[in-house]
Amino acid sequence: MEEDINTIEKVDTSLNDVYDDSKITEEEDYSLQKKKPRRKRKIVQNLKCPLCESGVKFVDYKDVYQLKKFTSIRGKMISTEKSGVCHKHQKQVANAVKRARYMALLPYEAEE
Repeated sequence: MEEDINTIEKVDTSLNDVYDDSKITEEEDYSLQKKKPRRKRKIVQNLKCPLCESGVKFVDYKDVYQLKKFTSIRGKMISTEKSGVCHKHQKQVANAVKRARYMALLPYEAEE
């Protein structure tokens, strides 16, 4: 065992022998950059409120056929931007849909 220790040669290390990881970090920096957040597309539709045009003063929860126009297939309420309803009627539609769901006239949101 003493012979093994004596036979081991000492190797001089220099900075050139050390692994240079600067190349890898430069390449990884590109891949580790944060992705830019996607912009939400604004749906700009110059629609007039269909309820104002038809002369509806108050949206009733019992009128299920009218409320179904403002809900999706899954039962979610459609936003103002997509449906084109004014702010006043959107509030009335939201309350009417909630009441119709409670009275079991409309379904709640489906999971699938």
